[in-house]
Amino acid sequence: MPVSRPMITRMALITLVFLAAGTLFTACSSVKAPKSGEVSERYSYAQALIADEDYDKAVFELESLMFDTRATALEDDVLFSLAEAYYNSKQYLLAVDIYKRLLEQTPGSPYAEDAQFKLAQSHKKLSPVSTRDHEHTRKAIREFQLYLELYPVRDPQQLKSDIDLYTELSRLNPENDSYKRSLAAAEAQYARIDNVTESISSITLLREKLAEHEFSIAEHYRKLKKYRGALSYYDGIIRFYPDTVYVEKAWYGKIDVLVKREKWFEAQAAIEAYDQQFPENMGKVDDFREKVIRHFENS
Repeated sequence: MPVSRPMITRMALITLVFLAAGTLFTACSSVKAPKSGEVSERYSYAQALIADEDYDKAVFELESLMFDTRATALEDDVLFSLAEAYYNSKQYLLAVDIYKRLLEQTPGSPYAEDAQFKLAQSHKKLSPVSTRDHEHTRKAIREFQLYLELYPVRDPQQLKSDIDLYTELSRLNPENDSYKRSLAAAEAQYARIDNVTESISSITLLREKLAEHEFSIAEHYRKLKKYRGALSYYDGIIRFYPDTVYVEKAWYGKIDVLVKREKWFEAQAAIEAYDQQFPENMGKVDDFREKVIRHFENS
């Protein structure tokens, strides 16, 4: 009996479904559970699950290992792997907790540097849009700053020159431990350049976000004609975020509020400060300047 085209299509679809299911099953079962309950085998199993991006199973295994490996040589390995599993599965609050635990419980761990950086990154991931509470934004800034303090780097070009120099010296005199140590130190600093660059740019970005948040509150108060509240937030931006794009806007808002409140002497001083800091924008405050001048002329 001839087979119709619709039947062929259905058969092809069924075949594809079974092939996809078989592939999925194979992928899901690619990591075999440990044959024994030995800690080292369970840890290797968890590492294999992470490599396979099966983070839920890895977390389940590592959470139990976290208690079994307390005060052992594997403690920091397990903590870091668990934190990484949380981070890679976008469970950033849990990642924060475990990175902090690693830094507190095993401060001398070789994972400490990466943990400090990823702790800051986790807070950055939790940093909200500008209109929300910014607890994690402030914590991210603090952790990035701590990373830069704990793990500084010298000029990248100088580091590259040092690496070339000590590599050659070590080749000529392989028994010299001083050359080896100097080479290792230079390579360690050079390896963290990307993290340092990311930390600096993240701090700048997060400070802009905080300034934007403060500015939005100031503007909200100004629109409600609650000028004292607005002035307080404008002053806060001027004092704490002078390196952001919002400082010019804060000065402008401050001048506007002072004129509206008829604080003429303070407005005059604010206009003079604005002119000094933003000479290219002096024309923006000409209306305020004229009002202040008219007031003193009519006094």
